[in-house]
Amino acid sequence: MSRRDDTISAVGDGDFDVAIIGGGINGACLYDLLCRKGYRTILLDKGDFAGGTSQASAMMIWGGLLYLKNMDIPSVFGFSRSRDQMIRNMTDWVSPCRFRFLPTQKGLLSKIPILSAMYLYWVIGCFNRKRPSIEARFPEQKHLVRPCDSLLFEEGMLHFSDCRFVLHWLTQNRSPQQLAINYCELMDGDYNKKEHLWHLRACDRIIKREVEICAKAVVNCGGVWTDRINDSMNIQSPFKHVFSKGVFVGLQRPDEDATPLIFAQKEHNDVILSIPWGPVSLWGPTEETVIDIEKGFKVTADDIRFLLEQYQHHMATVPDIDDIVSLRCGIRPLAVKKDYHKDSYPLDLSRNFKVVADTDVPWISVYGGKITGCDQAAGVVAGKVKTFVSPQVRQTDPVMGPSRLEQSCPTTNFPGLTKQVPTLEWCMEHEHCYTLADYLRRRTNIAQWVQREGLGKHDEYKDHLLSLSLTLTDGDVEAAEKELKTYSKKVTTGFDRILEQI
Repeated sequence: MSRRDDTISAVGDGDFDVAIIGGGINGACLYDLLCRKGYRTILLDKGDFAGGTSQASAMMIWGGLLYLKNMDIPSVFGFSRSRDQMIRNMTDWVSPCRFRFLPTQKGLLSKIPILSAMYLYWVIGCFNRKRPSIEARFPEQKHLVRPCDSLLFEEGMLHFSDCRFVLHWLTQNRSPQQLAINYCELMDGDYNKKEHLWHLRACDRIIKREVEICAKAVVNCGGVWTDRINDSMNIQSPFKHVFSKGVFVGLQRPDEDATPLIFAQKEHNDVILSIPWGPVSLWGPTEETVIDIEKGFKVTADDIRFLLEQYQHHMATVPDIDDIVSLRCGIRPLAVKKDYHKDSYPLDLSRNFKVVADTDVPWISVYGGKITGCDQAAGVVAGKVKTFVSPQVRQTDPVMGPSRLEQSCPTTNFPGLTKQVPTLEWCMEHEHCYTLADYLRRRTNIAQWVQREGLGKHDEYKDHLLSLSLTLTDGDVEAAEKELKTYSKKVTTGFDRILEQI
């Protein structure tokens, strides 16, 4: 823990220009931008980096074709522009990807209306993606209940995972003046107007130590927790969040599933997707308004029943429970005005972000947003930060591909996977990895690609996880067994018992 002690000591030894609360995609992308602009920046997350919604996306970098049904042209234009910039500038992380849209026979989502919308979408995107087209025959067709023409259009897709994408922004900047710290929770704080300085009190959950952080400005990138953080600090805002729960199931992927499929749904004119990702296909997501954040992050048997019913409606084969490899659940934070009280279907609400600077103190809040457009949101926030504080250190150029650190990452085998993964030792040394869940779920895709979150269908990989636990605990057998027991219990309650109810 010496490295952790040194990091926390560095926090208390100096003042920062900006403190960012939240290590999801918005906070991570902003952290990288501010560091490169020369700001002394600290980022805190009460859990692991990308531990909330940012670990449960569809990993699509897209302009929002479906938002055209509400004629939200400004959002579609903005997201399309961000998508194209990310595909152009981040070739090691984002690549162009063709999607197949499978229309309904009648209605708004039938072939002619959708093809027309795709051409409008293509125009709004300034013709930067491939022209939409019709393809009557395709490999996945034999799995469909109702054969139909597919409509092809192009978006972007992350190469690895949303979690590693977030980590990429956080790990390439590290110095005593630029720190990103997970498992460090903001407790409270106040602003001293004479000093022009925030005094924030945080608690490090790894070494059980409190620390005071001094910063000239604070940015709340708490995602779904943004409102709670603002309330705890007595920050007022004209916006708030409503929440939409999205669940995917990871199914064993047939060899023919090579292209993402988008199935039109008559209800709410919505869609459901099949996204090939390594050895699994992600099927989903659900779209459900939720009030309670903690409950919203839990998959229920009803969620899975709904997804399997939809699968049976579209696909000729019905998956067995044993075909479910993993579960994936997140909450979309949707920005609405403070007085919003409607009962709208979540897809009818804008996915765009809102940035609000407090009128009394240097506190900025970020509402909404998504992976597509994270760089755009960071740019807007950085512009507002500049009105509060000037950068203090040398500016650096952006790292568009993997950093030298990431390129040096050693890899290893994990039973049940054909593709190698980063070693645990490297993730501990360079990526703030402290638990089995950190490693299996967010530093690698093991928990999403191997049955029962890496344990195996019949616990056949349990001994391997014990050896990983021993590495995490520096050889402490008792602590390692406790770590494995904690992880196994999480899998039992969050996976096994849910499937038992189906």
